[in-house]
Amino acid sequence: MPRNPTRRLHGERSNAVLSWAAVAVALLAGGWGILEGRAHELVYAATLAAVVLAPAVALESRRAALPWEISAFALVPLVLAVPSPDPFVRQLTLYAGAAILALALTLELHALTEISLERLLAAAFVTMLSATIAATWATATWLRDHVAGTEIVAGNDQVMWLLVAAVAAGPVAGTIFDRYYRHFPGEELVSAPVDGIEETDFAAIAEIDDRPTLEARLPVSGSVQRGLVWAMRTGLVGIVVAGLAAVDPGIVSNGASMLAVSFVPTLLRRRYDLPFDAGLVLWVTLAAFLHALGSAYLYEQTFWWHNVTHPLSATLVGAIGYVAIRTLDEHRPEIHLPPGLVPAFVVVFVISFGVFWEIGEFGFDHFAAATGLQMPLSQHGLDDTMSDLVFNTLGGIVVAIWGLPYLTDLTDAVTDLVDGRPGFD
Repeated sequence: MPRNPTRRLHGERSNAVLSWAAVAVALLAGGWGILEGRAHELVYAATLAAVVLAPAVALESRRAALPWEISAFALVPLVLAVPSPDPFVRQLTLYAGAAILALALTLELHALTEISLERLLAAAFVTMLSATIAATWATATWLRDHVAGTEIVAGNDQVMWLLVAAVAAGPVAGTIFDRYYRHFPGEELVSAPVDGIEETDFAAIAEIDDRPTLEARLPVSGSVQRGLVWAMRTGLVGIVVAGLAAVDPGIVSNGASMLAVSFVPTLLRRRYDLPFDAGLVLWVTLAAFLHALGSAYLYEQTFWWHNVTHPLSATLVGAIGYVAIRTLDEHRPEIHLPPGLVPAFVVVFVISFGVFWEIGEFGFDHFAAATGLQMPLSQHGLDDTMSDLVFNTLGGIVVAIWGLPYLTDLTDAVTDLVDGRPGFD
C-alpha cells in the first residue's frame, strides 16, 4: 500500500534528502539574488526554505520533510524566474508560485495538526493562503522601499497584477491539492483525525468561556451605547440627504448602504433572536458610520482617515470569518479547526479578503477607464493600496487576539440556528 502524505512527513531518508536538496537550491538562488539585488528571488527562496523545513522543526527530526515532489514543485517558479531577463515577468512567476507554497503549507497543517478540511474548503483555504503570502511579500518590499529609498515596487498597477497572479494561481494549486489527496483514504489526511468538538468544549479549550459581553466591557452604559448608535444612524441619514442635495450618487449610495449595514444586527436579532448586545451593534455601526463619513468627504481631505476605518472594518470581516468557521466546525463532522489555530485563521481570512477587495477596486478602476462610468470603489495609488493591506492586517490581529471572546454567545446562537438544516446535519 502506498505511503500517504502524513507518513512521508514522518521521515524516509531518500524523501528527506530530496527535500533538503530543494532547500539548498533555493538558498543558492536566494544568495545569488542578494548579489544581483533581486529582492523578490530572495524573499521567495527564504519563504520556500521556511515552509520545507517546518516539519523538521516541528517534529525535531532531520528526516521529517514534505513529500519530495511538493518541495520540487515549489522550486519550479524560482528556477524559471532566475534566468528571465524581464524583471516583471520574474516577479509574476514568483507571485504565482505563492500558490504552490500555500499548497505545501496546507499539506503540512493537515499532517502536523488536528485540522480537518473538506475538499472544497481545503482548496479555498489554499487560495486564501496564497493571497496572504503574496500580500505579505508585497508589504515587505513596499516597507523596504520606504526605509531604504529603493524602488523594488514600481507602482500600484504592478503590485495589483502580482496579487492577481497569486490569487489566480490559488484555485489551480487548490485543485492539485484535492487531486493529490484523492489517492489516499480520507481519514488519513490528518495525523489525529477528529469529528469536531462540542461548543462548550471549544470555549473552554480556547479560554473564551465566561467572559463579559462587549456591552458590559465598554466604559459607558448600555443606554449610552444605544444612544450613540442612533446618533450615528441619524448622521448617516444626513450624509444621504447631503449627497442628494449635491447630486452625488457616490455619496448617496455609500451613505445608504452603510445605513442599511447599521441595521443588520437589529434585524438579525429580531428575526432570528441572535444575541447582538448594544456593544456589538455599536461596533458595527461605528465601522459603517466612519466609512460613510470618509467616502463623503474625509478620504479625499486627509491621509489618515482610511487608516482608522480600514482596521475597524477588518475587525468585522474577522468576526464574520470566525463565526463561519466555528459554525462549520460544530456541524460538519469532516471539518475541524483546532482552537489554537483559530486566531491564525481569522488573520488569514482578513488579509485574503483585503486582497480580494483591492483586486475588486482595481477591476472597477479599469472598467471605469474603459467605459467612462463612475464606480463606487476605486484605488488612489500605491501607498493607499499598501497601507490598506497593512491596516487590514492590524485589524485582523486585533480581533484575533482581543475580539473573539465577545463573539462567543453570538456564534453559539448561530450554530444552534443552523442545527438540522441541509448541509449542517
